[in-house]
Amino acid sequence: MFTFLTALMAAALVTPAAPAAPADLKDADAVLGYIAAHPADVALVTQGIRHNASRLTPVASTVKIVHLAAYVDAVRRKKADPAEPVPVARWNAYHVPGTDGGAHDRALKRLHPGADVTLDQLVSAMIEESDNSAADLLRDRLGPEALRRIAGTPVGTINGEILRAFAGCKLPADACLRDYVRAGEPVQPALPAFARQAAWADTVTRVKPGVLQRLLGELRKDKTASRHLEWPMRQPGMDPEKVLIGTKGGSLPGVVSEAMYVVPAGGEPRETVLALRRLPEGTWYSAMRSYAHQQFIVRMATDPAFYAKVRAALK
Repeated sequence: MFTFLTALMAAALVTPAAPAAPADLKDADAVLGYIAAHPADVALVTQGIRHNASRLTPVASTVKIVHLAAYVDAVRRKKADPAEPVPVARWNAYHVPGTDGGAHDRALKRLHPGADVTLDQLVSAMIEESDNSAADLLRDRLGPEALRRIAGTPVGTINGEILRAFAGCKLPADACLRDYVRAGEPVQPALPAFARQAAWADTVTRVKPGVLQRLLGELRKDKTASRHLEWPMRQPGMDPEKVLIGTKGGSLPGVVSEAMYVVPAGGEPRETVLALRRLPEGTWYSAMRSYAHQQFIVRMATDPAFYAKVRAALK
């Protein structure tokens, strides 16, 4: 049902073969069971639930909600122009091959760029395909301080952290990425086994889920931001008259997250942020196959009885 969201997951890393794991997170009920059993490793923030809302939590590519908010703010204050040209060669220079689940290549294929893309197209690649290089370039364009003000905590460079962890760079992450972009020579890191990647993933892209949920509510009301977040509604079979969805998800080994607003027909909007961390390897791979966490969020927004069960499980 929710396979239209698969590109949102654009998992960084994980080239080792996936194990034949049991489908632990096969549906929304399984996600609820896992949350109830592992409350310390879960953040869930929505209307009426604020479980671990203020704890810094790794959220993988869902952190790009902050980048989007900073972009919208810069456009509003006329510090950025959506039509501003961005050289494709510069965008490509930020790309670290083999680490983004093919997101960068998919974005280029969709946009069919010439020498340049617009800044707004770059943002679309960051949200729709979840391209890490687009996010890092946008961060440099707006300035890290712009993201820090919105997130309330520093927001690091994604590919810089990858280069530092897995490509032998001994410098701070920002410097690793700066030197990589200047050199203009693609490097494909040799990725370690899942356990080491997961230990790294638990230390990066850390923000407060409560901040993301607040931002999501603000972005839902913004014409530019909602246009980007609601890209799944352009997929075949989606009908905004039945349910409207805007979302940004992400995954890294051991981490699955989603920031989604759902507006049922005739119903009230619900903004939800769900972040699962320290997932065992088999459990994580099962989530990658089922996208049950997305079903979980939609069901919470459309099924009052299920929402009540979730709330009771976290009391």
